[in-house]
Amino acid sequence: MSLFISQLLTLNVYVVAMNIKKEAESKPKRAIKNTDDDDDDYGTIDELPPDSLITLVQPELPTLSRLWLAALKDYALLTLPAEFSSQLPPDGGAFYTPETIDTARLHYRNSWAPILHAVALWLNSTGFTCSESTEAAAISGLQKRSTSINLNQASGAVGSAKSLPEINKDRMHLILGVSIQFLCSPRPEEPIEHVTACLQALHTLLDSPYARVHIAEDQLIGVELLSVLHRLLLTWNPSSVQLLVTGVVQQIVRAAQDYLQEKRNTLNEDDMEKEACTVLGEGGDSGGLIPGKSLVFATMELLMFILVRHMPHLSTKVSDSPSHIATKTRLSEESARLVAATVTILSDLPSLCSPAGCMTILPTILFLIARILKDTAIKSADNQVPPPVSAALQGIKSIVTLSMAKTEAGVQKQWTALIRSTLACILEYSQPEDSVPTPDEVSMLTAIALFLWSASSEIIGVQSLQNGCMNRFKNALNSCDPWVQAKCYQLLLSVFQHSNRALSTPYIHSLAPIVVEKLKAVERNRPASNIELLAVQEGIKVLETLVALGEEQNRVQLLALLVPTLISYLLDENSFASATSASKDLHEFALQNLMHIGPLYPHAFKTVMGAAPELKVRLETAVRASQASKAKAAARQPAPAIHSAPTIKLKTSFF
Repeated sequence: MSLFISQLLTLNVYVVAMNIKKEAESKPKRAIKNTDDDDDDYGTIDELPPDSLITLVQPELPTLSRLWLAALKDYALLTLPAEFSSQLPPDGGAFYTPETIDTARLHYRNSWAPILHAVALWLNSTGFTCSESTEAAAISGLQKRSTSINLNQASGAVGSAKSLPEINKDRMHLILGVSIQFLCSPRPEEPIEHVTACLQALHTLLDSPYARVHIAEDQLIGVELLSVLHRLLLTWNPSSVQLLVTGVVQQIVRAAQDYLQEKRNTLNEDDMEKEACTVLGEGGDSGGLIPGKSLVFATMELLMFILVRHMPHLSTKVSDSPSHIATKTRLSEESARLVAATVTILSDLPSLCSPAGCMTILPTILFLIARILKDTAIKSADNQVPPPVSAALQGIKSIVTLSMAKTEAGVQKQWTALIRSTLACILEYSQPEDSVPTPDEVSMLTAIALFLWSASSEIIGVQSLQNGCMNRFKNALNSCDPWVQAKCYQLLLSVFQHSNRALSTPYIHSLAPIVVEKLKAVERNRPASNIELLAVQEGIKVLETLVALGEEQNRVQLLALLVPTLISYLLDENSFASATSASKDLHEFALQNLMHIGPLYPHAFKTVMGAAPELKVRLETAVRASQASKAKAAARQPAPAIHSAPTIKLKTSFF
């Protein structure tokens, strides 16, 4: 038992060392030093290289890993119910004998979780490529130092000569079995460290390609694991546990994604199997998901539980209650991270389904994402986007670009109706309202733009949706907040540049006049801050893009809008001296753009300038002032020292 305790201390060192190494690998690499001084230093005097601790354990890992696996097997056997006691080895296990079985149970109860975590870290680092035969020599060396270990148990019966795939399968079954058995019904007095260690072990294990394939090939394992994770959440409330659970769920979903994508790629290589490829995924031809067998259904069930815990009004039972009052509440930092992680996983689920299966789950997923966006898109003083909003916007983008749902003829009608109804919901949620806290216009406008960019064919020609989208852009252009205006210009630029002219042209005709009007008004109300300056600059970029998109015969008319606007931003010499920093920057920005536009469209530019001599005079004055300013600045620079030759040369050298 003393050896068991010493190995337990070593595995704690190993777990800490691997965590330090992982954190170091995730950080940006340090710049390489050019000096030869302090070569042995790492960053600061007291900081050690990230792999310094792991080097202490590395030489013993072949031995330690076998002992950890043997201890884990002991624990699995000792936790069997009484009716399975006949399966216990008659001679005891690796670290106990029949006489010490009760004492061993107590030790294992307190130490199994870090052992599980260490085994998962080791398997992940080796990639399941380490067979038992390569480690037998290490165990035999240990046999000479200790007689308290049953080598038949610790070595895993090397004489049976199992193949590496069989050994790895046994290891997976052992780890998953121990984890699922514990997560099914953790005792109330169980330390939270055991729960977190078990969840971290599962997350680490599923980082390995082998483990991902193993769990994806047998979908029922994933369903069972999701079921016990859901059950765990019913009894363990800490946010830290919930975050770890969402991490494991994401690993399970991504394992299934990778496995299904590989199957689709294989079938796509054979033209004869293209029809079979379209029905791959959950739902098949019918779209039905079977509870208890469906990975997607089990995932949605668990994620919905997390969402309702942090946003109770998402439940229809709460929202339909007469006493319920719809309000926007700010989530705590941990709740925001949990909701964001949940939304990210939800948006990945359609990729696990067939086209028919997608149509089964997408109404629910899009409804949840739209509601979460509405309730968490709250304007902040620093204009930061909360994690749930970022996740919701990313989820919308990934869903509306689903090529499988957009191209499959059998579901195209349903898909179009779904996209239109979701956009209608977003438009309804983004209506201006006198509420506290203030909704974030930029996030809602971004969601609308995502539909215009990615689902243009589904919404072209729907007049009510088009009018609603245009009204939201008009509201943003007329906003008193320059940050909202700047972001609106950026989003409009992408809409105007859309390759589908049937989509972009109505927006150009409706919104371009407002853009021109807002930019012309800047002459009377110059920017007083950097944010206001940014809004004007983004607006000018939109106007310049319209000039570039216009046909050659319309170029003069378009430049007649842009060039006078830019010239109106120029300051005369007297005004420039007393102007604010933002106003001076606007002057320089306008001048640089004018200097760029002239050579770009020489004929149209000359035509515009010739039609308005006062514009030409103002521009020439600004150019001359700029050149004079540059000349003065150059004159202020100290002249480089020039060592001239002496004017009188001596005929005789005295040296």
